[in-house]
Amino acid sequence: MTIAEQLIIHNDYDLIAAVPDFTAAIMALAERVERQGEPGVLTYRFYACAPDRTARATIIYADPAAWIGHHEISFDWPEMRRLHSVARLRQVTIHGDFTTEIRDWLAKAGL
Repeated sequence: MTIAEQLIIHNDYDLIAAVPDFTAAIMALAERVERQGEPGVLTYRFYACAPDRTARATIIYADPAAWIGHHEISFDWPEMRRLHSVARLRQVTIHGDFTTEIRDWLAKAGL
């Protein structure tokens, strides 16, 4: 794997619950990703800012296929639903190859 193959995702969230709720949700999700998730998830970092009620994530995947694998595995987990109950995804910035397979997965998921 080279850095050129990696996919770096930056998510911006609006918090719809308190920071401790977001922190608890993301800790539970991160623990499950580490235990049972896609091995191509290289880093999984989340940050919250209480004063402006926002949060951010930077996730590095080995390659675009790892992004798909991660979402195939985790999308229906209760931990992912919990994250979605405390934070609303506002924007996604993708650094790397935004493949046809990712576009197709997003369309299939209705996102």
